[in-house]
Amino acid sequence: MEIPIEIQVAIFLKEFKEIATQGRGLDIVDRKENLHSLSKLGLTKKNCKNEILSLSVSNYSSGPKPDKDKPGYVWEFGKKIKGKEIYIKLKIADVDTAKIAKCISFHEAEHPIDYPLT
Repeated sequence: MEIPIEIQVAIFLKEFKEIATQGRGLDIVDRKENLHSLSKLGLTKKNCKNEILSLSVSNYSSGPKPDKDKPGYVWEFGKKIKGKEIYIKLKIADVDTAKIAKCISFHEAEHPIDYPLT
């Protein structure tokens, strides 16, 4: 029996948040697009982490999808921050024996985000 997507998202977020807060921490990828958006929104990486940790199942947009750059899967979320819709792409990466919570994308959405679980 296939696990409903709402449950899969809840499991992913729980594990992601545990790694980000109790494990190795949250790795926000230093992509130009991400850093520009943080600056434009007036957010620090700590603010960004707090926004990510507050994500819920209702913020889910899509995933899990195979990561096109590295092994593993990515999950996509969206959230309104300071009046802007922000696209957030997250991944739990396996590095050696450790799991790392990674934020691959955190920037203003380029198109409206669909929220299938709201």
